[in-house]
Amino acid sequence: MCDNLEEVKKTLAKNEIHDSAETDNSVLYPAEPGSAIPDEWLDCLDMNMLNNFEDGEHVGYLSNDTYTYVVIVKQLPGPTEQLSRRYQIQTGDQEFTEVSSLELYQFKREKKPKLKKITLKSEASCMDLALHEGSDWNGTEENSEETSSPSRTLPASLEEAKREIDKCLADIWTLSEGLKNAAIKRLYLKWHPDKNPEFIEISTEAFKYLKNRIDELTNGKTADSSKPKWNDDFRNFYEAWDQEARRHKHGRDKFHRQYRSYGYNFWTYHENVPRPNRQEARRWLRQAHCDLAAAKKEIGSRCTEWCLFKVHQVVEKALIAAEYKRNGKHSAKCTISIIAARVAGFDPQLRKLTQIVDSVQLLGVDAKKTQYPDCHPSPRIPNEQFNEMNEGPAVDMASELLGMIEAYVN
Repeated sequence: MCDNLEEVKKTLAKNEIHDSAETDNSVLYPAEPGSAIPDEWLDCLDMNMLNNFEDGEHVGYLSNDTYTYVVIVKQLPGPTEQLSRRYQIQTGDQEFTEVSSLELYQFKREKKPKLKKITLKSEASCMDLALHEGSDWNGTEENSEETSSPSRTLPASLEEAKREIDKCLADIWTLSEGLKNAAIKRLYLKWHPDKNPEFIEISTEAFKYLKNRIDELTNGKTADSSKPKWNDDFRNFYEAWDQEARRHKHGRDKFHRQYRSYGYNFWTYHENVPRPNRQEARRWLRQAHCDLAAAKKEIGSRCTEWCLFKVHQVVEKALIAAEYKRNGKHSAKCTISIIAARVAGFDPQLRKLTQIVDSVQLLGVDAKKTQYPDCHPSPRIPNEQFNEMNEGPAVDMASELLGMIEAYVN
């Protein structure tokens, strides 16, 4: 039994349990879009080229050899092939740009391994490995329809790894010269032994095979003789890519030295990272539509305060739906003005939200003033305070706002 705070601290230190107030928050908690990703988390970036990105998802973005946090805004119209897809991303406050999917990296949703050692067998499948590795970061199952979650598994046998490499190279072969180098780099880093300490034997042999296949393809050795050989000599990049793999490894090792009581899992330490919840967003939108229908029925009923109150409900619930779509949660006890200012930065198509909210408030839309007599000078009551002519315009503006947010959510 510890009798004072000092003894508690000593006991915690003895058991390598660290006070969260003494940790480096720049490592444990992600920054705003556009901020650099610390070296400690670079090895958590998934080099898989075939990940699907969800609108509102926080991911890594590589530009000019620097990895930064960004937010997916939407997939752009164009090629549907995964390696050729393009996305609009948010790179800062009200800053947006369009990039290739090959410049974007999800953070691995690693499975916590159980205490019992996992043995790789040649006949085991990737699914077998995932099931044996344990539960997700928060102990809950992911909804496959609403999230895209890459798992931290490699093929269980060398032959399976070779088949995967050949398939990836065949897909990369079809890319333009501009995308080809980025794709080869990702594949190179994915199989680099420095980035696969838990699969060192398979990754080492697979890495050798990958480099041999790249050399063969570069020299024109391909099963399809009708396709031209690559003119690039990717060996010129190997040294730089090896250095990057070592940088990722050093960052991971540094994390383990500084936070020995923690497992190396990005999502465990970033529980505050927004996780979009489109399903919940749609639920709030459904109620917002019901409120809008109720507000329309109040027009001309000589109960203007109820019409404006229901308009407030439409606006508030639509804005909350946008927050669920982006962050998977909503702000509690915030005015619609504050929420609108935040939501307007989620997407360029939502920038008009603050103007609409300001306008409906000028018409009398308010959660309390439409309901409570003590918000008005005595002896007036809410029913006597609002102009009936404001009902139609307020309902129309709420309908416009709801439509904008519904388009964003869907």
